[in-house]
Amino acid sequence: MAMLTISLLLCAAVALSGATGAKGAEEGVVPAETRNQCPTGWFQFGSRCFMFVETARSWPLAERHCVSLGANLASVHSSADDQFLQAIAGCKTGAFSTTWIGGFDAVQDRLWFWSDGSEFDYQNWAKGEPNNSGGREPCIVINWGDEYRWNDIKCGNSFPSVCSKRICEIQKN
Repeated sequence: MAMLTISLLLCAAVALSGATGAKGAEEGVVPAETRNQCPTGWFQFGSRCFMFVETARSWPLAERHCVSLGANLASVHSSADDQFLQAIAGCKTGAFSTTWIGGFDAVQDRLWFWSDGSEFDYQNWAKGEPNNSGGREPCIVINWGDEYRWNDIKCGNSFPSVCSKRICEIQKN
């Protein structure tokens, strides 16, 4: 029930931020002079812009699509990031749909990386994950299982995805 309440509140914040330029909670709050820095269809949270992509693709094709938009599959660095991504997926689909993010361990088993090159400094695995239960499972989805946490899974499965890109800071003289 708490997860549903949090998600509904975040969904409302996402909807309001798209409509008014207002920003979400915690590190998502930004000063007025830095608002509206994301392209249409993207949502700002902290120093990044995020977009939920409903089209189901394999992980490599989802990453390629994000790169074509000047982004990568989303990296997650805090509980607030994780909840924001869940809210985006929930708002767009009306449910907690299983969704690709940018985590992978394709280079070495259980050595996780983000496709955007940032530090893998947060994780929210479902109980017993990551486990390679279906054989080698080098890619990460969110909203897995009853607790809507992370799972390692084969990259060839097709799911929606979340892209993210950093906001460029332009200094005024």
